[in-house]
Amino acid sequence: MQGGSFRPTKLKVLDQQGVRTIDQPKLQRQLRSVLRLLGLSSKCVSFLLCDNAFIRRLNKRYLRRNSSTDVIAFSLEDTWDPAYLGEVVVSVEKAVCVAGNFGNSWEQELMLYCIHGILHLLGYDDTTQSKRRIMEAKQEEIMSKLFNNFKKRAISHQPSAISSRKKRKKLKADS
Repeated sequence: MQGGSFRPTKLKVLDQQGVRTIDQPKLQRQLRSVLRLLGLSSKCVSFLLCDNAFIRRLNKRYLRRNSSTDVIAFSLEDTWDPAYLGEVVVSVEKAVCVAGNFGNSWEQELMLYCIHGILHLLGYDDTTQSKRRIMEAKQEEIMSKLFNNFKKRAISHQPSAISSRKKRKKLKADS
């Protein structure tokens, strides 16, 4: 290849689920808006939309947790390309199941999971109540700019995303 390293499209969305039909152009517009709001227009992020069974397999394989979750973020910036933040895997099935509990649409819930994953790629953490509050505030700030009717939720009901940055480094060291 001439002129440097391979770079993926700045935003890549792969839909591998059959739970709901995804309006890809709309989702990509919203994700671009999120990246712009976070000052990440020059960064690359990939999203994989899946079902609960698939995300459970990833969770078990990479994080050694035998349960489904809503979102897993794989930070890849340090191993591949400085412009490539990583991959966010999101369960559409989980978004559909959970959305009604909070009065939001499944599309809003899906976007919340995507934002949560992006924030993990940026180093946000939700392992303590104080860190979770910071992350929740950022999520709500972005969601309120995307959706006028987004209903905020209690801190204990935030997505249970798992960032694989620390776990991946441990797995590499064990290899």
